[in-house]
Amino acid sequence: MNRIQARVTGIECNGNLHRVLLSAGNQVFTVIPLELADEYAVGALVDIRFKSAHVALAKNISGEVSIANRLQATVLEMQKGKLLVDMLLESHAGKFYALTTAEAVERMRIVPGDCVTALMKASDLHLSKAGDV
Repeated sequence: MNRIQARVTGIECNGNLHRVLLSAGNQVFTVIPLELADEYAVGALVDIRFKSAHVALAKNISGEVSIANRLQATVLEMQKGKLLVDMLLESHAGKFYALTTAEAVERMRIVPGDCVTALMKASDLHLSKAGDV
């Protein structure tokens, strides 16, 4: 599971629905948690957790996209399998992994050193206390 440390910069609520805004490095994240504990107040240091399979990648992206979390990242390493490729990416928010199909990597011609845009839906990200295992 990927983990990026961030600070809560804002919380919007509508009934039981919450939208949490966070900052990590110079990156802005949006998380829509199922529940929001009191410890996640503005200013709190938290970990954003997400599965590598929940990271979509784009190369040379242009135009509007509905996904709120978009990070410019560099491909550091690639572990190629027959069907899937596990990639280590580095962004201003930190390092994290993305898992995608080998077919997509070939079609997009992704190689180490490439700049890509990592896309993560706000509902695919989870919060935990900073440093929790």
